[in-house]
Amino acid sequence: MNILIVEDEFSLADAVSAALKKEGFSSTIKTDGEEGEYGALTGSYDLILLDVMLPKKDGFEILHSIKEEKIKTPVIMLTAKSAMTDKLAGLENGADDYITKPFSIRELLARVKIVLKRNNNIEDTASLSFGDITLDTKTAKLTCGENEVKISGKEMNLLEYLLINQNQISARETLAERIWGFDSEAEYNNVEVYVTFLRRKLGLIGSNVKIKAVRGLGYRLES
Repeated sequence: MNILIVEDEFSLADAVSAALKKEGFSSTIKTDGEEGEYGALTGSYDLILLDVMLPKKDGFEILHSIKEEKIKTPVIMLTAKSAMTDKLAGLENGADDYITKPFSIRELLARVKIVLKRNNNIEDTASLSFGDITLDTKTAKLTCGENEVKISGKEMNLLEYLLINQNQISARETLAERIWGFDSEAEYNNVEVYVTFLRRKLGLIGSNVKIKAVRGLGYRLES
């Protein structure tokens, strides 16, 4: 899953990004309101961490734009403001959660997982299954019966996305944006390369699950 971080404190943004990466998430950082709004309105992210006090455009303005454009991406507001009126302003205008600085990274990660589970109707993102395979995102292990193989990085992010969206076709462009980030220079053929890697690992553990390419549309899982 790919998370947009709109935060002008560089050290905090980097720390949050690093913590998210350890949990298996991809992230993109924007450090001013205009760039943050542009990224948010693409609808290419699974979650937005949105600071309130930003240069060029503040977080409440960005939140208003997100809701006005009917972007369904969940938003967690990050701010140094602790007044109840500010919290209510964010929540009443459509934010999914609100966390006040300074906050612990552990608390932030917990809230991120809660919001993602709630908005994706996922009971437990630590374990995802389809057909004869199970992906444990905590240990980065893909299992089929008694066989298992270690996967990590973009491979795991890609397979996790396919598993979460197992009942639909995932467009190649969407996969590229969600896994590598909207502003990444990664080519769409990177998706094909990593699909090939995953197919090999599915074969190694003797799985019947296939990653099927649907011409002109994208990929879907079949068993």
